[in-house]
Formats: sequence, structure tokens, C-alpha cells
Amino acid sequence: MRYRCFTLVLFSFFLSLSFNILAQNSPNDYLDTAALFKDSGEYSRAIEVLETAKDFSENSQLLKYRGRLEFLAGRSNLALESFNRIKDKDWQSFLYLGLIYEDLGKGDLAIKSYSKSLGLRSNSIGYLRLGKIYRGKGNYAEAVKYFSGLIKFDPSVRLAYYYLGECLSQIGKDQEAYKFLAKAISFYPNQKRVKEKLKTVKQSLGEDFFKAKKEKKEEKRKEIKLTAHVPEEDVPMVRVGLARGVKEISFFCQGNFLISNGKDFYPATADKFYTLVLEDEKIILKSYSGEKEYKTFSGIINITSLESKEKKPPFYVLGLSSGKGDFWHKERDRAYRGDLEVVIENKTLTLINSLSAQEYLYGVLSAEMPAKAHPQALRAQAVAARTFVFKNLDRHKKEGFNFCSLVHCQVYHGISAETPTTIAAVKDTRGQVIVYNDKPIEVLFHANCGGCLASDVFGDSDYLEEKTDSFDLDIPSSSYKEEDWFSGLPSVFCLKEKASKFRWQRAYDEEDFSIAFGEKLEDLKDILLKEKGDCFHHKEIEVITLEGSKNLRGDLTIRNYFDHLRSSAFKVERKLSKKGQSLVLIFWGAGFGHGAGMCQDGAIAMASEGYNWRQITNHYFPNTKIKKLY
Repeated sequence: MRYRCFTLVLFSFFLSLSFNILAQNSPNDYLDTAALFKDSGEYSRAIEVLETAKDFSENSQLLKYRGRLEFLAGRSNLALESFNRIKDKDWQSFLYLGLIYEDLGKGDLAIKSYSKSLGLRSNSIGYLRLGKIYRGKGNYAEAVKYFSGLIKFDPSVRLAYYYLGECLSQIGKDQEAYKFLAKAISFYPNQKRVKEKLKTVKQSLGEDFFKAKKEKKEEKRKEIKLTAHVPEEDVPMVRVGLARGVKEISFFCQGNFLISNGKDFYPATADKFYTLVLEDEKIILKSYSGEKEYKTFSGIINITSLESKEKKPPFYVLGLSSGKGDFWHKERDRAYRGDLEVVIENKTLTLINSLSAQEYLYGVLSAEMPAKAHPQALRAQAVAARTFVFKNLDRHKKEGFNFCSLVHCQVYHGISAETPTTIAAVKDTRGQVIVYNDKPIEVLFHANCGGCLASDVFGDSDYLEEKTDSFDLDIPSSSYKEEDWFSGLPSVFCLKEKASKFRWQRAYDEEDFSIAFGEKLEDLKDILLKEKGDCFHHKEIEVITLEGSKNLRGDLTIRNYFDHLRSSAFKVERKLSKKGQSLVLIFWGAGFGHGAGMCQDGAIAMASEGYNWRQITNHYFPNTKIKKLY
């Protein structure tokens, strides 16, 4: 991995710094220079820098870094020598020892090293590698233990779902295997081996299993009971896109309702399932079973409750999908306040939910922040979410609604996700938004910033600052400290020692890379780290393979290309063979999300430490004020 024109700049830097190294004899000087060479993929030159250190054989930091570099350069025997000279090994040292022993074909020693690493600190690579070693030995029950542990610790590691499903199938647990393989195929829809394994498991389960599964689901749907609500008044209305690109929509309401396009009407009965189906540019209202046709509509269809305003039942929509391709992907039935609208768009149907902004926020808050979070954190989230609403009313104007229900806007799960605590937070902050120059700001929030808040992810602004998620900690200012940042646990608000959202890792061997990327790892020739922004987030990366190069630009583009990483803030390492071919690809990452604006884990921690919601919003959005809009 290297930065454009990096080698020439680095050579000049090394010449200018060498005199300081000799004079100061500081280990950090050697480490900083070696880290610069490492970032450029010049492992041998980085090792040469460390070898010039006088106290090399005594300093554990230098030995550890030397061992890592030797491993990455394809010299595992020398790497082992360096690590064995370290007296007090940390979790990361044991992790690299596991990788080294695997490379040397010493599986039992690798198991011991990975186990010691996990004993000191949970990490994704340790879980994955142990699972794969036991899987390779045919000990599928033990492999299941580690793949299950990996998903519990870091559910964003998509490969784990395939491996777990495969191993469960091997020990005869096909029902459990199906659950994980069905998720794996949503991650890797074109991966042949995933398809074949899922097909085998489905055949093993048989048609009766899926028929019974469907019947059980339908029985549960019949038992659904929804609570009527009193609509909010004197609040602006919003329109939320619940589904797009579908051919049919099934739903019911526990009160009588009307289906109409302004000309044609159909009075629908309470507690009865209906399905709208698109056929030949017409929308046909059918029974849920599809056996009866009630009415044919053209144009836009409005679905409105006929009950009194004082007691309005919600609509219940079946099989809505969210998070497709991501580890949180689910297909669920959900209930919604307000009214529904169905529109024909590009020969498919779009479902829209129309309701007040206040009621919309009830369904947003619990989807964006845990309902059990501190009340002050929930209030801060409520104000941020409301600010997003009034800043982005035209976000999906071309599609005919204001917001989608996904992470592109704000996650919205309707009344199904509402809780007393989240409703209270929305009501307690009624109408209040964050403003700059008396206008709602472009409010941003994310799950976990990894300890550093970025200001430039979506362009510079006067109310975002690059800073740590604390009041007294500085951002690392040197190459080695930056690298250490990605494995360390700095004292910041959003620190969660056992959470993979704060610090995460990935490792891809040849098999992993083939499944996740559909390519041979040995064909990966280089990764050019071309531009970085605030808080070490990559803005542009070029990937070079035998087939050519691919330029990746932007937070989500980079994350999604590399198997949907938690964030674009990471260090990447290529473990090479002696011939220079890629054998393992390793990521060390920080945070979950784009890292700009309000860190939700940080806000929760601030609230638990006694900060109120105004202080929380001031920390994440400095130079702003609060304004009441309604």
C-alpha cells in the first residue's frame, strides 16, 4: 500500500530525519519513520530503519513492530524470532503470533496464540482464524463455537455467516444452518459455493419444512393486535418512502379504511388482509390469497382510515425489507401511523407513508438509538433527528416523498418500534431543532466515531470540527501514533472496550477473498492510498489487480467495496509471499459510520456522565443554537 509519489517524499523525509534519529535516539523516531515506509508497502526499508536503533533488542515496541513487518514481508521465521524476544506480550502480539504460526504450518501453536489473544481482548481476527483452523481439521462443533462467537462480537463480519452455516450443516443442524446461509446469500448473491451450500441445506430440510414455516408465520400474522392512537395536530406533515421497486404490497388495518384514486373507491373491511398487485400498468386490489379480485385502479392510490381522529388504528404492512446487503438486513412486517399511498414508478410500485413529523420521529428514534439509552441522550437524538427533517424536506422530491426509511435518510420502523422512552424524548423536545444562522443545520450522526470526529466527510461546515470525542485528548500527529490509534483504546466518550463498533479488525486469506470479492487474492497487486481526510478516513483509494485498476472515492464506496467495512477509517496491510504475491489482507479499523456530527455511543456516554442534551448537541455541533419550530 502506498500513497502517490510517496516514495520520493519519504526518501527526502528519511534523509532529513536520520540526523535527528542518531542525535535523539528516541524509539518513536524510528517507529514513525518505519511506519511511513510500511504505509508505502516498503516493508524491507521499514525493517532497515528499525535495525539502526541502538536499543532494538531491548525495546518491546521496536521488536513488536519489527515482527509485524517481517511477517508482512513474507519472512515468518524472522518475525517469530522478534516476537519471542518480547517478555510481556499484549493481545496484538499473540494475534500476530497466531498468523505467523499458521504461515509456518504450526496449527496447534496458532490455536494457543489466538486463544491467548482472545483471552486478553476480544478481536474479530482471533475468532475467525480459530474457527477456520478447527473447520480445516474437521472439528465442526468447535468451529461453530468460534464462528458464533465472532458474529456475537462483530455481526458485521459477513463471511462468518457462511462459515457458520456450512459448519452447522456438517453437524446435522440444517435448520440453524439455513438461517445463516440465507443471510450469507444476501451478502454474496453471485457466489457459487454459497448458492450450492444453501441449495443443499434446503433440499435436506425438504418442502414440508418451508411449508410449515410459512404456515406458522401466517398464523402469527392473524394474531397481531394493534393499538389505536390519537393523531398529532398542528405539526407539519411528511411523506416517507417505505418500499420501492416491488410488484405487490400486502397489508391490513384493525379499523375500516378506504382505498381510492379520487375516482374509484373501495371500502375495505377491518382485520382483513388485502394485496395490491401491479399488472399491465394497473393496480389490482386482491384478496391476500390472490383468489379474489375486488377492484382495479389507475393512477395514485390513497389508503385512508375511516375511523375517528380521536382513535385511529395503524396500518400493518407485510414483508418490508431493510438494509439489503448489510449485516442488519431483515425482512419484517411493520405497523405505521398515518395514511398510505401507492404510486406506479418505472413499472413497479412505491409505498409511501404520510403522517405528521412528530409521529414520524416516534418511529425514527428507537430505530436510531437504543430505547434503553439515557433520557438525555435520547433527547439529543430526537433534536438531531428533527433537525434532519426540516433541513432535508426535498431529499427525495423526485421520487415523490420526503424521506426514505433507510440509513440514507434516517432509519424509520414505524409504530412497531416505538417505546415509552423514545416517545417521551420526542415529546419533551417538541419542535426544537439545531440551527446555525437561524437555519436548521445539515445534522449528521453515526453509531460510533472511533474516538475522532470528522468535519469534512460531506464538505466543510462552520458547525463541525475535527477533534477527538473528548475534551482533553489530541488527535495522533505522527505516523506510528496513528497506527497505534487503530489498535489502542484511547480515553474518549465513545470508548467501548468490548464493542467491535469502536475498534474492529478484518483478515482475508485466499479462500475468504475468493468468497467476499470473487477474485484471487494473489491477483491483488497493490492498494494505493491516494487521499485521506479528517480522522484518518480514506477519501480515495486505487486498487490494482491483474485485470487493471479501480478507483474508489467516497466513504460508502470504499467501505462497500472492501466487503462492507464498518468505516473508511482504517489501516490496511498486505501479507506478501517471498515472491511478492498477496497472501493475506488485513484491516485495522476504528468506528462505525462516517464519523461526522453526533457520535451516538458518545452521546449515550456523555449523558451517563451527567451532561444534558443541550451540552451534548453543543459538543457535537459547536457554534449552533436551539430553535423551536412548532
